[in-house]
Amino acid sequence: MEENLHTFTCTARRDGCVWLVECDQDSSARCRVSSLAAAVRDQRRILSEALGVPVAVVDVDVRPVLPVVVRERIARARVLRDTARWANRAAADERATAARMLAGEMGLALRDIGTILGVSHQRAHQLLARGGER
Repeated sequence: MEENLHTFTCTARRDGCVWLVECDQDSSARCRVSSLAAAVRDQRRILSEALGVPVAVVDVDVRPVLPVVVRERIARARVLRDTARWANRAAADERATAARMLAGEMGLALRDIGTILGVSHQRAHQLLARGGER
């Protein structure tokens, strides 16, 4: 018989060199740990014991309290990472299109295509093969 997953959120506040962690749904579930990874482990154990269920069916999301400026930087980094991911895909598509144009319209050899695009002739070949998949 499979038990339902019990999901909890916990708030972690820095206190000197340790994190003070408290479950948002059960304030009696508290721990003092040196790392957030330990907070997840300890809170899962504490909550599983309180509920009388296996640790495997307890899910804990530990949310550290951070200064606003740090939260803003983290959010900005996520946006930039997503933008970079999009830009990298767009650049790869453009490079593949250029490779196809250089090969098809200009009839250039793979070594010349690679030199023009700043890649090896093997990579130029891969770009051309990738273009055929689309």
